[in-house]
Amino acid sequence: MSVRIAFVFPGQGSQFVGMGADVLERSPALRHVLRRAGGRVGLDLVDVMLAGPRDRLDETVPTQVAVFALSVALAELAVQRGARPAAVAGHSLGEYSALVAGGWLDRDAATDAVVERARAMDRCTAAVPGAMAAVIGLRPDLLMRLLPAESGVVVANVNTPRQVVLSGPRDWITHLRHTVLAAGAAEYRVLPVAGAFHSPLMRTAEREYAAVVDQLPLRAGHTPLVSSVTGGFVDDPDAYRADLRRQITAPVRWADTAVLLAEHCPDGAVEVGPGQVLRGLLRRVDRGWPIVNCQAATALPDVSALFAERYVAASAARWG
Repeated sequence: MSVRIAFVFPGQGSQFVGMGADVLERSPALRHVLRRAGGRVGLDLVDVMLAGPRDRLDETVPTQVAVFALSVALAELAVQRGARPAAVAGHSLGEYSALVAGGWLDRDAATDAVVERARAMDRCTAAVPGAMAAVIGLRPDLLMRLLPAESGVVVANVNTPRQVVLSGPRDWITHLRHTVLAAGAAEYRVLPVAGAFHSPLMRTAEREYAAVVDQLPLRAGHTPLVSSVTGGFVDDPDAYRADLRRQITAPVRWADTAVLLAEHCPDGAVEVGPGQVLRGLLRRVDRGWPIVNCQAATALPDVSALFAERYVAASAARWG
């Protein structure tokens, strides 16, 4: 009897100094990814992840590699304990963790891709500064009407029906605060990120990274994958390359992704990786959906317990 539970993976912004300390002790995968990526960028990523400093960890390259590495390692440990997701998805960067967990891309190829993606984004943000802001309490359609065409500001993430992230030139992101709050938003918060991710300002990074995507050894995975670019299931690995190419500039359709996952995996979801951002977002989409956070090795028993509980419940429902 199958249990339908999703694995979801966080993206940039979920990192914190000291994350993964207990996972390093038991995961060769985490050590391997950090060594492989660190060798490519000339950094001791284990030291940066465990000891910081925070501003160093928050830089695009260390952040993206560390979040990816820890997420993949935790997913592998959960599977070793018997957890088998019925679908996988990731928020922006987190989609690369989902690719590995779902069998769509091997770990080393994904590691190299994450490094090149982060480098391209880092170079782009250095040349074209930008900013992002989270808006709480306004629907995306209402928010879009407030954005002057000349501003270059776009909707970058639709995380829930009433949590949206804007992205664009820094001056305009600052300027729009008063307009958005006056229109009824409950909160307008500029995010601590290096650039205007998921906006046309990242077009140079998208073009540069496209050649990497074209060479990725993608294959049909063993677990269904939801694309956060389309909010739908991926059918064809080769056609999916277009999503990965666009991902750097395209909006993240997380609300659509979450609704689809809740329908496909009614038994619950596990947020696999640092932080608890996705757990909060998923709760706003479906408050009754069982969700477990797994950001450390100490949480692995909680993942196993969720699968066991849902299996027992499914068995009871089937046999009466």
